[in-house]
Parts: sequence; structure tokens; C-alpha cells
Amino acid sequence: MGERTRELLTLVAGDIAVFMVSLWLTLLLRYVSIPSFDLLADHLGPFLLLSSIWLLIFYMAGLYDKHTVFLKSLLFSRILNTQVVNMLVAALLFVIIPFSIAPKTNLVIYLFVSVALFTWWRMVLFNRISPRTQHKAILIADGPEAIELVDEINHNDRYNYSFVRIIDEQTAQNSPDFEQKLLALIKTERISIIVANPNGAYIERVLPKIFDLSFITFELTFLDFNQVYEDTFDRVPLSALRYEWFITHVSQTKSLTYDVAKRLIDVVGCVLLGAVFMLLLPFIYLAMRVGGDRGPLFIAQERIGQRNQPVIVYKIRTMTENRTTSATWTDEDAAQGNQVTKVGNVLRKLSIDEIPQVWTILKGDMSLIGPRNDIKGLGERLAAEIPYYNVRNFVKPGVTGWAQTHQHYMADNISPQSLQESKDRLSYDLYYVKNRSLLLDVAIALRTLKTVLSRFGLTIKLPR
Repeated sequence: MGERTRELLTLVAGDIAVFMVSLWLTLLLRYVSIPSFDLLADHLGPFLLLSSIWLLIFYMAGLYDKHTVFLKSLLFSRILNTQVVNMLVAALLFVIIPFSIAPKTNLVIYLFVSVALFTWWRMVLFNRISPRTQHKAILIADGPEAIELVDEINHNDRYNYSFVRIIDEQTAQNSPDFEQKLLALIKTERISIIVANPNGAYIERVLPKIFDLSFITFELTFLDFNQVYEDTFDRVPLSALRYEWFITHVSQTKSLTYDVAKRLIDVVGCVLLGAVFMLLLPFIYLAMRVGGDRGPLFIAQERIGQRNQPVIVYKIRTMTENRTTSATWTDEDAAQGNQVTKVGNVLRKLSIDEIPQVWTILKGDMSLIGPRNDIKGLGERLAAEIPYYNVRNFVKPGVTGWAQTHQHYMADNISPQSLQESKDRLSYDLYYVKNRSLLLDVAIALRTLKTVLSRFGLTIKLPR
């Protein structure tokens, strides 16, 4: 079991324990006596159900995120905001579900008790029961991704190691006695972790000795730079893309069970979204007309689908013009006079304009979750400028995906608006192509809900 798994299990187990202890203390304070067995039994069932929902809300709030920097000055406010949302959800469920209890006063007491306990648990106790040894590490790699990794690790106390030296290709090549110097550095600095890019030609001559230290005498832990980068940022480093990567990680199908379950979820999800959309449609049409927008309600766009095949996607029109073959980003369209409408801006932020794509999903050309497909012109432009860009089209495109829920774009944009942002999106999309599973799809669905709500401040303040 890895350190990350142990940390996650400890957090979840601790949170559940806090939920239960908070309930016991709430009953103690409410009735000023030790809670009886019958009183606990009456409350335990409803609160166990609520606890499972609250854990999901904790997840959506980022309280289980692997690499979120939880500054102590901000952690209390995040716990408070999350628990306020949890109490509102609880109050709503007590109205909807005929529980045998209606603990209005208890919920208020529970809010204060649980916030105090969670603050103590997350900020004090967790750090004491999960001690970490701070290891010294050397990074043997170069390029902007190497600098990015060092900056993340060395400026975040969530990790149990830090880099004391970076050795790039030029340094290694210009050192005739590179192996001896490296071994001396390992000894003098008491290095316990080596993170290296195995694709670098300059590293090949020292790998045998490093492997001996790692797997024979166990003096070192050797880590693949590409895997460390992926585990740290939840995306694939584009520098890792060689034919070996595709042969190893890109497969046509994960499993029959996954494919069938994913298709079933797509169909059921589209039926539910379609029903909600039909209720919203008259209000959307009225808002557009009242706002002076006389253009068509729907538009059809030719987009790039699985295996680069063209697909027709239907959306609610959110811009003054429908440039279905456009090779430009939204900001470039605006400069050319194609503006986002007032109603369209709201629809985009809530992703309501995407719902008509359920028709394309029902036809089997798309999925609810997968890499976001590009308009034909823009997709061709990006494929010409970014190596391996079309690999993201290996799987069915989706309305939402790993990139949409993890990448933060410039200003208020909700999609890439530059070549660099498109490269970053590709690295997230390749992570999904490599790791796609039902569990990952569920995580994306939850994060999508969080992302949509946060655009209007309708939920707690979310860590970025």
C-alpha cells in the first residue's frame, strides 16, 4: 500500500469517526446527559446516510485532493463552508425523506461541534498520526516539466521529499567522470531518492549503478520521472510521448464490462438530461428574445470525433454567429466581431448550451465523459502545431472530461484560448486515455458539478 493510499484511507476513516463523535457530542449537549442506546439508534441510521453524502461533498470541495495546498490560514474557512453546505443538504433531506426524527436544533449544534472537531482533526491530529520522514532527492532530467516538478515538490510540505539538486543533460554530458561525481553526491548528501528521465541518452551509462543501489543493496529508491510527474500533476508529461508510451498505455478497449457500463450510463444520463432540458427550453428561448437576440435557438457544428471521424454536434447558440468550420479560439472570434451573447454567457457558465449534445451521445458518436472534441477547423490547426495531438481522439469525445475539471484557463474562459493551454489540455486528455475507468468517470462527473456550481459561487469556496 502506497503512502497516498494510506493517507486517503486515514483521512476518510478519520472523517467518518468525526461525523459519529460529533453526533454523540451533539446529543450530549442537546439533552445534557449521556445519550441512551435508543436515542443513538434513532439518530444513527439517518446520520449514516447523511455521512455518505457528506463524504461526497467533501470530495467535491477538494478536501481529499492529492496535491491541494491546504494552508492553515484557509483550512478553517474551507471546513466551515463545507459543513454549512452539508447542514443545508441534511435539512433538505429531512424534509424530503420521512425519517423518524426532525432534529432542527440538533443540526445547528452539530454544525458547531463538527466544525470544531474537523478543524482539530485535519490541522492537528492528522499530522501527528501520519509522521513523515523528509527525504533528500536528486532529479536527473531537464526541460520546463522538470522545473515545474521541482517547484511543486520543494514548495509544498505535503510531500515527504525535496530535491536538493537538479542535473540536466548538458551538465551530465560535460562531466567525463559523471558517474563518480553522482555517486559521491549521493553519499555526501545522503540522497535516498533518485528521480530520473530514463529516455535521456546521458542517463544510460549510470543506470546500471543506480539500479544496483536501488534493487540490490536497497540504498536508494529509483523513480521514473514521467510517472512521478503524472502522479504529481494528474496529467501526462508531453515529453514522455514516444512510440513506447503509446504501445504500453493506449488500448482500444479497457474491458467489455467498462464499455457496456459506460454506454448504459450514457443512455440513462442523456434521458435524464434531456427531460430537464425540455423543461428549461421555453425559458431559454424567452430569455433570448427578451434580450433582443433574434437568431436561431440551435446550431449544428461539425466536430472531430473518435478516430478523427467527423460528427455533427447540436448546441444552443451562444455567439452572434455560428462559425462551424472556424479555426480560431473564442477570444480571436470576439476580435473579429463574433461575440458571446448575454444569455449565451450564462448558458456557457452553467454548461446548459451543451445539453443538446445528448442526441449525438444517444447515436453513439459521443459519451458524457471523455476528451472535449474540437470544431473541425480548430482541431486541424492544433493537430498541425502540436505533436501527437490527435491521440486524444483515440476514444469517444465527451461533453466533459478530465481536462475540463482540472485545468484552469486564463481570465474567465472555460476552454483553451492559446497553443500552450491546448498543450496542457492534451496532457490531461492523455491521462484520461491511459487511466480511463468507471471510477475515474465518476470522479469527473462529481468534479464537473463542482466546477459548474463554482462558476457562479453557488457552492463553497473551492481550492484551486
